Amino acid sequence: MNQITYNNKTINTTSKGVFIDDVFVPYKKGMKGNSTSIINGKVFVDGYELKAGKWKRTIMGVWNLIF
Repeated sequence: MNQITYNNKTINTTSKGVFIDDVFVPYKKGMKGNSTSIINGKVFVDGYELKAGKWKRTIMGVWNLIF
């Protein structure tokens, strides 16, 4: 399990999903949680961005996965 903290927001990744401040958000099919980052308060995992409690494939998400 990986843990990232940014501006009092804590993210713990597991093999099944992400805990963000003790709220569990499951991964979409195919996600493994290998690449996790927080940029300007936004959560990115495996090329997806967390928006309104759902994983969305965004350009910024893919950008953070590649670089």
